Amino acid sequence: MKYLIKLTALAFLFAATFQAYGQSLGELARKEKERREKIKAETKVITNNEAAKYRSGPITVTSLPAEATEKAATDKPESDAGTTAGQSRSGGFRTAGSDEPTDFQGRPESYWRQTMADARKRVQDLENLANVLILRINDLQNQFYRESDGFKQQAIQREIQKSFYEQDKNKEDLANAKAQLQELEKEGRKSGALPGWLEGKRP
Repeated sequence: MKYLIKLTALAFLFAATFQAYGQSLGELARKEKERREKIKAETKVITNNEAAKYRSGPITVTSLPAEATEKAATDKPESDAGTTAGQSRSGGFRTAGSDEPTDFQGRPESYWRQTMADARKRVQDLENLANVLILRINDLQNQFYRESDGFKQQAIQREIQKSFYEQDKNKEDLANAKAQLQELEKEGRKSGALPGWLEGKRP
């Protein structure tokens, strides 16, 4: 009998809990629906014609300062002509009002002298490196034949192979540098650069 009473009480408790849970869900759904309807009702689309009414309210319409507006109206994008007048497109050697002579492309004397000097220095540096590599290889080969230790000979041989690789790379770079120098000389003559400009040195 006591067991039956306990079961009945437990069933009643479960029923009351589910009912309260269902009511709480229904209440939450109702409140969420009211919240969304309220937000929708408060939403307002403001057109350009109505914007003036909200200048002093929560919505503020701003404009650029007078100085910025005038600057934006007067500023113009740079053109090739403007660049040539103030600065050469080839590296900025020419300045506005400069008396420095230029070639047919607007590149000044200083551009050609500096460019040719850099190209010739590149060739000279690579030629010097070629001589250094020849001396290094000869020295390593002499060390190899004087050395009796097999392990040390292997280490020297690796250095020799590395130097041969550097020598091949240097030959390729030197050939490219010389070809580039010749192309610059041809380009300078075609563009009207004077022979003295292509010497790469200032008079």
